[in-house]
Amino acid sequence: MRLAFASLFLFAYSALAAGPVDLSNDREGSSLYSGHGENKAVSKALNQIESSQILDAFNDTEKELVPSKLCSFRVYEEFAEKLQRINPKFNQFEGAIFHLRQTNEIDDVVTKILLSSHNVSNTKLYLPKKREDLFLPKARVVDGALKILEGFDKKLENNCLDEAYPMIYSEIMRLDPKIKSYHLEALFVEAYEKKVLNYENYLNLEKARKNDLEKNQLTLNSYFRKIRTIRTQFPLRDPTEKSNFVTLKADKLKVTRRQRLLEEYSHLQIMMMANVIKKLRERLESPKAEILIYDRQNGVETITLEPMERFRLAIKLLRKEMALLSLNTYFSGRTPSYMDLMVSSYEVGIIPASELEEVSGLEEIWNPKKTFWQKAQIWVRTLSSVATIAIPPPYGFIPALALVVIEMTAGTKDDNTNDPTVLF
Repeated sequence: MRLAFASLFLFAYSALAAGPVDLSNDREGSSLYSGHGENKAVSKALNQIESSQILDAFNDTEKELVPSKLCSFRVYEEFAEKLQRINPKFNQFEGAIFHLRQTNEIDDVVTKILLSSHNVSNTKLYLPKKREDLFLPKARVVDGALKILEGFDKKLENNCLDEAYPMIYSEIMRLDPKIKSYHLEALFVEAYEKKVLNYENYLNLEKARKNDLEKNQLTLNSYFRKIRTIRTQFPLRDPTEKSNFVTLKADKLKVTRRQRLLEEYSHLQIMMMANVIKKLRERLESPKAEILIYDRQNGVETITLEPMERFRLAIKLLRKEMALLSLNTYFSGRTPSYMDLMVSSYEVGIIPASELEEVSGLEEIWNPKKTFWQKAQIWVRTLSSVATIAIPPPYGFIPALALVVIEMTAGTKDDNTNDPTVLF
């Protein structure tokens, strides 16, 4: 199994070197960045530079990108420089980024990454720092941190700032996990004054610290590699389809469901989660399911499952496979949510956008106050018959998606398991 995954990696990553960098949106419908504030920023940007000029500037920037050296800060800086060549007074860079999203030149994931680069690059620093405002950690930690910071120059040569800074941050935190941001502030000043850091690298580190750049879970480089690998393994059937479901805000978070998926899971984990839904689909669309019982003389008793029994069996197998995911080495004990399964399945093309949108419109099954089987009955009534749960098109895979939503919002305990007339 590991050999198979290793060969998959080699094949997928060899594809990264081929072809130009394309950051265009191929999965998302509506945008998280489409509110009044974003639209106002876009209007201000378009008052300074025409839409076609913004798009041309970004397309020219894309053509110059090399996959192996992809860096959001370089992309942002080169894009901004091209805009200022067109209009030296141009200062609405956020609006230009939002406009790229509105025209599908980029998706919400790339938008967030570029906005982060914009914020870091344009952070105002009030220098020089006052000595009385600085608090260095213990002397032992200071000495160790200065040695670590000596290597920042080399790290920045081979990595983007949003990759190099988390490396430095992680190494310093290993010296003392109780180090606070104000300690880092003092350490960077100390390193600059002792000529461990040059002025430019001091500014980079201080801007990264002020913006908590170590908390960013996804860089442009890692995002591009992740998506290119997924698209190599699972070419999209319809590159024009878009989903509004995946750009809704994730529960209690400030990111969309798709942003969360790509920030928190590797491409391999996403493929493995999607495979669970693929198997669920195959089971629910199968025309027949049977249990075979063998006796000592190899005689066979065949028990054919009824549609609702197949429905229940699919639920049990879904739970089992989700539990097995958490035990898998690649998940390190983490159990993905049902929402993660749905979004990952859409990302690799197993679930079409049309089916996701239809399920998202069934408000009754999202009601957390209803039990699992109350929600299941609502869905059954919607399709007029229990038997439709397991039949092939025209209903397609929508019942299977409804099943996942029901599972996600009603818990995992059956409340109708005492019926002696059914096996499951």
